Amino acid sequence: MSDAQVDDVHDNVTSLSISPDGKHVAFGAIDGTLTLWHVDRRRHICPPIKGHQGTINSVCYSTDGRLIASASDDETIGLWDAITGQSPRSPFTSHADGVLVVGFMTDSTTVVSLSRDGIVLVWKAMTGEVERQFHISLDAQCQATLSNDGTKLLATHRRRITVWNTNTMESIKTLSLEGPMVLCMGLSQDATKVALGMGDKSIHLRDLENDEADSLHLEGLTRLPLYVLWSPDGRTVSSVAEDATLRVWSVETQQCMPESYRTMGPIGYSPGSSFIVFPSDDGSPDTWQVPQTPHDSAIYVLDQPPLTYLELRVPMIFWVYLVILRLRVPGALNLQKSRKVPQARTHHPSSGGYFLEPCRRSLSVGKGLRQ
Repeated sequence: MSDAQVDDVHDNVTSLSISPDGKHVAFGAIDGTLTLWHVDRRRHICPPIKGHQGTINSVCYSTDGRLIASASDDETIGLWDAITGQSPRSPFTSHADGVLVVGFMTDSTTVVSLSRDGIVLVWKAMTGEVERQFHISLDAQCQATLSNDGTKLLATHRRRITVWNTNTMESIKTLSLEGPMVLCMGLSQDATKVALGMGDKSIHLRDLENDEADSLHLEGLTRLPLYVLWSPDGRTVSSVAEDATLRVWSVETQQCMPESYRTMGPIGYSPGSSFIVFPSDDGSPDTWQVPQTPHDSAIYVLDQPPLTYLELRVPMIFWVYLVILRLRVPGALNLQKSRKVPQARTHHPSSGGYFLEPCRRSLSVGKGLRQ
């Protein structure tokens, strides 16, 4: 597929996932195409992949960043090498209905998937062997989400949200819902809180571990929410609404940031929570720096660009040069009893030796040796 053809798909991106190191992003589209991108360079990692015959509802990187899983309405799940785009195995076909959600457990070899008929499968990525299977109840909206480690699954049904443990295959909590319908939801990184995009143009924050905690309401939307996402550091919640406006709230103050951005989504946070990634008008990934909350003072370390190969090599070469210099010119680094640079030595009366003056003169000494 050519780049021009990919541009025609950008308005139809339905899902995305950012690699654990934040360098790459995977876009799943309504026509079943999977595209892998360098976030900073906005270039393809590999040619676009026509991986499915139906809409890609969910994409997910494995914890080690080596594999990508894509779940589709064509009832299959594809596995792809995150760099080459090649598939290490045939599609997983054990679901009997469109697949809504897919995710990896922390071992990067176990996959959890949920289909529209409420069947949850836990299976091995390389062999396709199903280890566990159970059924959950879903409402007509089919709202469901997986925790980051794949061990918790949240799903809405009959004005309730049920939390399931994918290891024990049991429900561990049920939350009653009051008010309007849930349109979208997102789990916090530690899976202890959930953000709910509601039909009354608000965002509700619920604590999954404290039944007595009140639901927090975030105001500021002017249209219905399409996506809602919790930042990895837990400080902000972001949402994209029907008016193509991306907004960010401070969790601590529950205030909507005055800055906003235009996108139809979907969206994803960078690992350090400083940037939000989404498809741009030309189909490539675009980024927007998250407005700082009152306690933010700088870009998070995890979001700083990694050192390049050259940046790693230069300090190493410098130290190797110093070692070689020390071996070839024994007096180059301490210059004990050296008479080559008399202006940089001081007589020590007790030992009769000569020693360098303070370090500020070491640079001029080095220049004299190179001459």
